[in-house]
Amino acid sequence: MTATILIIGAGFSGAVTAVNLLRLSHGRALRIVLVNRSGAMARGIAYGTASTEHLLNVPAGNMSALADDPQDFVNYLRWATPSTTPADFVRRQLYGCYLEALLDAAAHAAPPSTTLERWVGEVVSIDGGGADTAAHVRLADGRVIDADRVVLAFGHFAPADPAAAAPLRTSVRYVRDPWVPGALARIGADEPVLLLGTGLTAVDVALSLAGAGRSAPLHALSRRGLLPAAHRARRSQLDDAEALDLVDAMAGASVRGGLRALRAGVRRHEAAGGDWRDVIAALRPATPRLWQGLAPADRARFVQRLQPYWDVARHRCAPASYERFLALRDAGLLDARAGRLRVLQEIDGGVEAVFAPRGGGDEQRLQVAHVVNCTGPSTDLERVAEPLVLQLRRDGRLLQDTLRLGVQVDSQGSLLDREGRPSPCLHYIGPLLRARDWEATAVPELRMHARVLAERLLDGLPLPAAAPQAASTQLPIAT
Repeated sequence: MTATILIIGAGFSGAVTAVNLLRLSHGRALRIVLVNRSGAMARGIAYGTASTEHLLNVPAGNMSALADDPQDFVNYLRWATPSTTPADFVRRQLYGCYLEALLDAAAHAAPPSTTLERWVGEVVSIDGGGADTAAHVRLADGRVIDADRVVLAFGHFAPADPAAAAPLRTSVRYVRDPWVPGALARIGADEPVLLLGTGLTAVDVALSLAGAGRSAPLHALSRRGLLPAAHRARRSQLDDAEALDLVDAMAGASVRGGLRALRAGVRRHEAAGGDWRDVIAALRPATPRLWQGLAPADRARFVQRLQPYWDVARHRCAPASYERFLALRDAGLLDARAGRLRVLQEIDGGVEAVFAPRGGGDEQRLQVAHVVNCTGPSTDLERVAEPLVLQLRRDGRLLQDTLRLGVQVDSQGSLLDREGRPSPCLHYIGPLLRARDWEATAVPELRMHARVLAERLLDGLPLPAAAPQAASTQLPIAT
């Protein structure tokens, strides 16, 4: 009997989970159905961009989608550009091509008993899915599929509207989500723009808007005015003993004690000629354990007071993107301000922003032609109005954590219901694992989650009498 596994979402997490199911099926009778709202499979928001200005924020050597083949992405790139090195920062669009080729290759190499179907559509409801019953999954166009297991692989949701933006929610001068195709097209190069946020999204938007002969200024505003940091061209790392000592010093400590230990570790490493980035990188494998070891009050304290500083240190720009961003500032086309936004109101010919500068002083007013929300993706499920999320939350099958970082799952990725019981059918993979692990938004973590989840989903499905070896999924680069 053929088992059906339905994956909802075909960005990185959904596509790589499908790749692992195909590669690890070993001849099982398995039907994999990958459902995505857009026709672009294996792209998602991050890698669906067509802009040449948008680079990966991680070097190519850390971007393999396969947990068991760390050089897979670099080898893929070398088909077209043999000089590619693991330290290169390449276009995000190229990474989308890689994921698409990887999915195609895995489907092509799978045995006849394992199939992949790619559906374009929106899932609006899931019923059933008990221990011994299939899930009844309905799409907006009326199609229905019964699945033995369902993987929710939706990633980032649209940015939440700042409260001050309420008067502009229906205005053509307000861009709520800059990642919607064509969202920035109506902004002229001679029109001043206010970017709400000064992080990585603001960098991407600024570079996109600057690519068309910009003559009018870009103004970026956030509460702290923190700008992204850049990766180094040359990388190094802590030795194993130093990294272990740092993790031991932070494990079990309060958030304040952990911060003291981290700062002391940075000082020691820099005194020995190292770089603070080495210390942050050394924490990465231990971050889920450190996060889970914090008391709930300390987790809340970290999110409220330290998360913006952590995000700057942990999530960094490609060096070339950072240099172009600074060049805009040096040319007088970009200024970053720190302050609390009070109100946005449409005026004749534009928008007026009123904000209170950080550190005190009189309120300031700024007039622009457009406002772009660059606050980053929302993880607050209470603000998500999508039918499937609403239905699962209403039924008590999809729960948000108390800090609104993501979804509640067990250690195996099964959704927890309102009684705290793991679902026998519904699983989640993606950045909303941040609630459990904190470190759950980057490829090295998500590729491991995808493999482990695929292995768990396949466990219990019968193997054929003679299980074939997994075939190679390497394909030449698409140019």
